[in-house]
Amino acid sequence: MCRLWEASLRAASDVPRALVAALGTLGPSLSWAQNPNYRRRPPDATFLDNYGYAVIAGPVDGPPALVVEPRLALGVLLLGPGAHYPLHAHPAVEIYYTLTRDGEWWRDDGPWRQEPPGALIHHAPNARHATRAGASPLLAIYLWRGDLATHATLTAGVRGVTG
Repeated sequence: MCRLWEASLRAASDVPRALVAALGTLGPSLSWAQNPNYRRRPPDATFLDNYGYAVIAGPVDGPPALVVEPRLALGVLLLGPGAHYPLHAHPAVEIYYTLTRDGEWWRDDGPWRQEPPGALIHHAPNARHATRAGASPLLAIYLWRGDLATHATLTAGVRGVTG
């Protein structure tokens, strides 16, 4: 995912520049990870080449974090152009802060919706949700609270939510 990092930061033009600069400074220290459930059974042939996340603050028993914090996971999600993060769910509460344009988000009964940079997106525990990038990389900050040990699992398809 490092190959998309600089392009995604450049695309983050409608959010506070200080935030983008801070992420740029953190970039070389980030350790990119992928959900082990998806690594075992990728949802499609190109998914693992176009999906990754890095933890800025999180529990010691999770992916490498810059700061150990047992009560939350804070980091960045990065999807390559056209990547579809399929329908999934997890018990943690999740909030996204979008940094780039063209990403689409789906939750519960849909529909897909495009959210502008700076939008906050909330997923309640076990709410089914999906994300897909447009023509450019999708970059978002995420925050998880609650059950941080249980990884997201892909769920059965729902009307209108396809690969």
